[in-house]
Formats: sequence, C-alpha cells, structure tokens
Amino acid sequence: MSARPLGARANLVATVVAGIVICCWTLVSAGLIQGLGVWLSSPEYGLHLTLNVACMVVCASYAARRHGGLDEKLAQALMAVFVVFGVYALALLIGRLFFSRSMLLSFLAGGILISGLVVVLLHRLAVRRVAIVAPLVGDIRNPDALGQLVHDPQVDLRDFDIILVSLSEHVSAEWCKALSRAMLAGCKVRHIGEYIEELKGTVSVDYFEIDHLPPNGIASYRALKRAMDIGLVIFFLPVALPVLCVSCLLILLTMGQPVLYRQIRIGLGGEPFTILKLRTMRPEQPGERATAAVVGDLRITRLGRVLRRFRIDELPQLWNVLRGDMSLIGPRPEAVPLHEQYIGQVPNYVYRYLVRPGITGWAQVSAPPSVNTDEARYKLTFDLFYVKKLSLYLDLLIVARTFWTIAAGGGAR
Repeated sequence: MSARPLGARANLVATVVAGIVICCWTLVSAGLIQGLGVWLSSPEYGLHLTLNVACMVVCASYAARRHGGLDEKLAQALMAVFVVFGVYALALLIGRLFFSRSMLLSFLAGGILISGLVVVLLHRLAVRRVAIVAPLVGDIRNPDALGQLVHDPQVDLRDFDIILVSLSEHVSAEWCKALSRAMLAGCKVRHIGEYIEELKGTVSVDYFEIDHLPPNGIASYRALKRAMDIGLVIFFLPVALPVLCVSCLLILLTMGQPVLYRQIRIGLGGEPFTILKLRTMRPEQPGERATAAVVGDLRITRLGRVLRRFRIDELPQLWNVLRGDMSLIGPRPEAVPLHEQYIGQVPNYVYRYLVRPGITGWAQVSAPPSVNTDEARYKLTFDLFYVKKLSLYLDLLIVARTFWTIAAGGGAR
C-alpha cells in the first residue's frame, strides 16, 4: 500500500474525529452554560457560539498542517490556540460585542484538546519507514524487527523516514556519504538505543547517567510546567472542591476523624514534605511500620476502596501542587522508610528527584504499584524515562492514559 492512500486515510480519520469532538464539545458547553435553547434563540448568543466554534475549527486545521517532531508540532498547535482565541477576545473587547466568559474559557480548553488530539492522531497514524544500517548498529538483538535492514551503502536511504545507527561504530566514507545525502533530504538519523527506549518507554537503570539528560532541558521545562500546574489546578477547582467536600463528609460519617491522612514523603531534590490524602485506611496501630498497600489489603475500608478506585483520595494533593511540593505529573513520591530502602539498593534511584513528584506519572500508567525492591527497580525504568524525555507531549500522553486507567479500574490497590 502506498504512502498516499495511508496519508489520505489518516487525514480522513483525524477530520472525522475532530468533527465529532467539536460537535460534542459545542452541545455540552451550550447545554451546561445557560442551556442550548438560549444559545439558539438569541442572535447575539448564536453569533458568539458560532464564532467560538469557528475558532476551534481554525485551531484544528492549523494543527493538522504542522510538520516536524511531535513535541514541536504540539508546541506550535498550542501557541496557535492562544493566538486565535486571544485575537478573538481582543476583537470582542474592541467591538464591545456580547460574549460569555464561561463559553470563551470552555472553547479555549476545547481548542487545546482538539489541537493536541489532531496532532497526536496524525502523528500516530503516519506510516514511518525505518532503515537499520546493519554495519552501524553493533550487537542489537533482532534489529530487523524495528524496520528494514540495509547492508549496502549504495541503497538510497532517502526513501526512509528514520535511519537507525549506533554512534559507537566506525562510519566509513561510503556510509558517511549515504547518511549525509539522506540527512540533507530531511531524513532523521537516530541512535538505535534511544529509538528502542522510546518504543518501550523505559531506560536502563544500570547504565543511566546524568549526561544523558538534555542540557537545560529539565530547568527550562520545569518552569513552564510549574505555571501550567497552577493554572490547571485553579481551572479544575470548581469541579474538584464539591467532590472533595462530599468525600470528606462521607469519611467523617463512616470512619470518624481524622478525615485527612498526612505522611512525610520525599520530593524534589530529596527534600521531605507532608503529603495530603483522604483517609482510606483504618488508623495505624502503635509501632506499626508504614508499608505500601497491596491487593486485598485489610487496612482499606469499604468507602476507601471506592475513593481509591476513582483516585478521589488524591484530590487533597492539589494543595500540595499549589504549594510547590508536587506537580500534577511526575514520579510518585515515596514514604521515608521506602525511600531509604530503595536509595541504597536500586542504582540511580536518586535521579528521580530531579523533577517534582506527581499525582500521576509515566510509571503509574505503565506499571503496577511497587511493594518491594524488584518492583521499585522496574518502575524506576519508567520514571527515569520520564526524567530523560521530559516534554509536553509525554505529559499529555500521561494525562490521556490516566483517564483510561481510571475508567478501566487499573492500578488501584
């Protein structure tokens, strides 16, 4: 099958999905904000709704035409959303036209959602032709499973999208010429080890080094991430607070005080902080050692199982996020006893503290919770991958997988 029909099919799928999401978002927003009848009966209301939908369509169309790496495309699409809605808001103010702040914010959030969805869909549906330069990949098990093996430097590598090599291998003049010609044509030359890491979503715990991290990558994105954390928490507080209040009342009626569970956890830079959770277990007995919850743990109450199932017990950590102790997304913070156990037994465990711990994270949506050193070591392969690949795309992917995990009921103990 040629690339042209596949590309057309990807565009068709993205268009259909975008259309469905825009229609559903419009109906839900109009229904929740003053009612659908109001928006359809008044000309000025109808015009405002139509222009919001148009802005959302413009954002989706722009996102579908982006090129480059996934992170770059997501960044461009996100910037376009703020520009489009910013220009629209400015026009409303200058023209003194009718507008609804709630509707404008709703469609701004919708524009962010639809743009990211279109970019990710087109990126995932695109067919990537991968070449593995056999003499330049070293001792890699089953390299042909990654793509097409190429043994002859006379083969035109420009027919491929990605070319995999190992930087530790000597490059002959013939292969140097072939690779240069392909790179000038826009082909990406990747290290085969990093490519495999991205496919699996993990890194090697034993061979991870600090110089594997991009220069200034963590510091620059951490500042942006902090701003996004604060903005998102404030945005979702009107929804989270009622759920939190009802949950606190149920805990008080069924289990009594205390309603909140406090525990010292290890955060950014290895510094301790007090994490907040809704109490889902019976009180700890005197002298009882803190241990991670396991499947069927008798300490968890009946109400506690429901709260854990839907992650409602984590809502108080929004306060930890506002304080700067945590982020919405990052490695889960460990209790002090578990931290002391893992730090001495698991190589490179300390590197997970280069970023703020999160309410959810790459390890949480990719691996089961850890209750011993071996499981902690396995989860660390995902945490270090997150630290190494820290990006907006990975955060959006974690958010999507978190919602799926909650809906499927996975990961809770």
